[in-house]
Amino acid sequence: MPYKQPASLHGKPFVVLGAGTLGRRIALMWLTQGETVHLVDLNEKALTSASQFIEENLDTVITDHVSNGKRGTLKLFQDRMETIPNAWIVVEVVPENLSLKIKLLGALDAILPEDCILASNSSSYTGSEMFEKVHNKARLVSTHYYMPPQLLPLEIMPNSYTDPAVVELLLRESPRHGLRTYHVRKESVGLLFNRIWAAIKREALLVVAEGVAGAAEVDGIMKDISGLNRGVFEMLDSVGLDVALDIENHYRAVRPGQIPAEPAALLESMVAQGNLGIKSGKGFYEHPPHKAMADKDYVVYLDIVKGEARSLTIDGREGKTLVSGLTSLPDGIQIDERPGKGHIYWTNMGSLPSTDDGSISRANIDGSNITTIVPVGATHTPKQLVLDTTNEHLYWCDREGGRIQRCALDGSALETLYISASTPAEHKNQRTWCVGITLDLERGLVYWTQKGDSKGGNGRIFRAGMNLPAGAHPARRPDVEVLFEGMPEPIDLEYYKGYLLWTDRGDPPFGNSLNRADVSAPLNPNATPRGPSKELVIADHFHETIGLTVDPVGEKIYVSDLLGSLWVTNLDGSDKKAILRDVGNFTGITFHPARPAYA
Repeated sequence: MPYKQPASLHGKPFVVLGAGTLGRRIALMWLTQGETVHLVDLNEKALTSASQFIEENLDTVITDHVSNGKRGTLKLFQDRMETIPNAWIVVEVVPENLSLKIKLLGALDAILPEDCILASNSSSYTGSEMFEKVHNKARLVSTHYYMPPQLLPLEIMPNSYTDPAVVELLLRESPRHGLRTYHVRKESVGLLFNRIWAAIKREALLVVAEGVAGAAEVDGIMKDISGLNRGVFEMLDSVGLDVALDIENHYRAVRPGQIPAEPAALLESMVAQGNLGIKSGKGFYEHPPHKAMADKDYVVYLDIVKGEARSLTIDGREGKTLVSGLTSLPDGIQIDERPGKGHIYWTNMGSLPSTDDGSISRANIDGSNITTIVPVGATHTPKQLVLDTTNEHLYWCDREGGRIQRCALDGSALETLYISASTPAEHKNQRTWCVGITLDLERGLVYWTQKGDSKGGNGRIFRAGMNLPAGAHPARRPDVEVLFEGMPEPIDLEYYKGYLLWTDRGDPPFGNSLNRADVSAPLNPNATPRGPSKELVIADHFHETIGLTVDPVGEKIYVSDLLGSLWVTNLDGSDKKAILRDVGNFTGITFHPARPAYA
């Protein structure tokens, strides 16, 4: 059966099946030329989260990667039958399970119009392995994406039946949307990069299996020479040795007699012992659950999608999960390391769209005894969190609640210090949304951001006294000073030695940036606020900057961004480097120096 190429793509949607981490990124890229994308997932929450992610990133992607681009139209569906009429392509981004893919591709082939391309994002299975139930094999093609918009390569691989017109169409259309296309001219297990990377992993396994070197030695020299942030065996432990074994066995099956048996045998022996990597607590490395760093400077950061609080040494080489299973969108984090304390605190924004179900939680330093200290209903959407050990308080901004709040370290003595929104209309106005917060304890000042519309250029930064003036109402404080206005979208804050530091996730030239300003002048509610300027920006070209924290000993700034990178700069923003790149979705971050281990 031939593939019938449509006369025009105008008005035809691009359909993505799967709204997970990768599916939403594929949809994002194909929304950059004014066209329509249908995103399909049975999970309504996944669709809502994906929609927010796309809305927050689309303008930046167009600015950075797509010349003459324009916003397209995103439509969300839970029923795939509603999405396919008139589609010009359907891309499946479902889990890497062969039987699932065979069944799904066959079901789609039976209902798609003849001029619709059927594409799989599989990284390890070829079209020939998946087209058992596909009748119109001429329209089936492999389109393997990585993690756009940070990783833009798109591998396009036909099977032996694929109509050349399918490949030609994709090679023509994909670059228009900022993707970098690589034509895999014949079927290859692993396509291009993954096939080459599989050879590297296999040789590393062989080195260890033969007793030439240990896993740590292989990882060490690979990182020192190649500049990798993580070594081969660190990544294998992260992926799971059982998964790695399945992949290696698949390569051996399709290339009989060409691949040495020792790498798979090594993996088999470890899997047989129950050593699966991070998820079992042991693989090539030990992974004790909830163990914090003891003898190195480290940062602790939140992954909002994975629902984890993690610690990472500042060289990026040693990481641990401190708390996992967080399901309420964690955003701000602090750790109290004082003797007799030993607590991790974090904010939970709650479900999306916001439904006033935010809270604040606390756990022991080892991740045990998770407790809600500020319950649902007491705060709406808590964001950045500040720990005041001098006065034994936690401070935070409540975004949709339009307020600044604080409480004692056990959650008692809850106070509202400032109110920016009092009516339903004000609560919906993003100019009232309080997000980032920091303290100048020496002068008794609190600083906060009100971010404004997403990349809207109407964000503001304020300061006032840490305590409510006598007789004043939180909504009518006389001591509030507007420091900056008209900012792209200011987010989190830090105060250090007379300087205010903040992240801005708005549009360039002043957004997606790290900023610094001298705020040593006395509080003056009548002062004229400043606007954005290049003098404020000390580092830029981040990927949706969110959290920041200061190392007062090494005099460094650490920055987290929503698209999964951790960065370090000097205090003036110079010498910007990545510690991690594109490995999650990060929000809050805090720095902690080397310390004795907790009992």
